[in-house]
Order: sequence, then structure tokens, then C-alpha cells
Amino acid sequence: MSVNKRLLAVALGLSLFMSLAACSNQQSPSDSSQENASTSEGVLPSDSETNRDFPGSYTVPDGWVKMEKYSTEDKIFYAEEGHEEDELPDNISVEVKTNRYSAEDHMEFRDAIVRQLTIQASRVGAELTGEGTFTDQEDVLYIFTISEEDVVTKQFYIVGDKRYCLIHLTNFTGSESADEAAQAMADSFVWN
Repeated sequence: MSVNKRLLAVALGLSLFMSLAACSNQQSPSDSSQENASTSEGVLPSDSETNRDFPGSYTVPDGWVKMEKYSTEDKIFYAEEGHEEDELPDNISVEVKTNRYSAEDHMEFRDAIVRQLTIQASRVGAELTGEGTFTDQEDVLYIFTISEEDVVTKQFYIVGDKRYCLIHLTNFTGSESADEAAQAMADSFVWN
């Protein structure tokens, strides 16, 4: 990684670490809507294969399966194999949306996300932290962790040009393998 990219990663990390009074963004497989000022784009792949209509690809880790009954064309849900029918399974969703920010304006995009989470923060007691880094392909990656008493969610925003991929983990059990699976999906993401 070049010195400039290392400095950017450090700057992103320093500027994102924060604690907010509250943030509620729990996601269960039946909650397929997310409030964002953007529109859906593309059709998502159901596994590691690239779908012609989807603007990127990613790898689904071994042991994670598509939750057919909750997935739509715009949002695909995954759960650990054998836990798809649990009442509150740890789950990962993947979707691509558009926005008004160019890839170079990623810090403005980050600020918009923080504003949205701050608004939600006024509703419940939770801790929000964030960091900035890069995917394996050197795309900007913002990770927000929302810690509540009974659930931890992580939102992985992979920045593209006027679009982003959101990989959203809802971890009810505190499973490290769920965190690792979501991180691996984000790291493996490649824009077409």
C-alpha cells in the first residue's frame, strides 16, 4: 500500500472513530427495507458467481447460504447453514444502491451516512463506531458498528462512483464467524 493510501486510511480511521448516544438499525431477514437517500440498482448474485445485471461480484464464505424466502432481486440475505429457520438468525444482506457522490467525494458520502445514523441515534441507547479502510481491490470501505444490548450490526459500505455496495451484518449471537464472513464478503467485492 502506498504512503498516500496509508495516510488516507489512517485519516479515515481517525475521523470515523466516534461514540454516539444511540443508534438503532437492527435488521432481521423479514426487514428488507433500509432508509437511505438513494435508489436500488441492479440484480444481486445469489452466490460467488457474477450476475450480468449486477455491477459487481463477491465471494460467499463456506458455510453461508442464501435465504431464499427473504431474498429479493434487490437484496440478498445469507445465514449460516442450518440456521436459516432460526427465529433471529445472524444474517448478512447484500445490495447495491446509487447516490449522488462520485468516488472522489467519498468523505462527503461518509458524512451523509454519519448524519443518518446520528438521527437514528436519538431513538435508543447504542454505541456507534466507525473506521475507514480499503477492500482487497483498493476500493474505499467504510465500516460502521452499532452495538446494542442484544444485537450488533455492522454496515460495510464499498464506495463506487455514484453508487455503493452495502453489506449489512446483523449479529444476534455475538458470533465471530459471522463477523469474519461479512468482512470476507466486503473484502472480496469487485466492481464490474
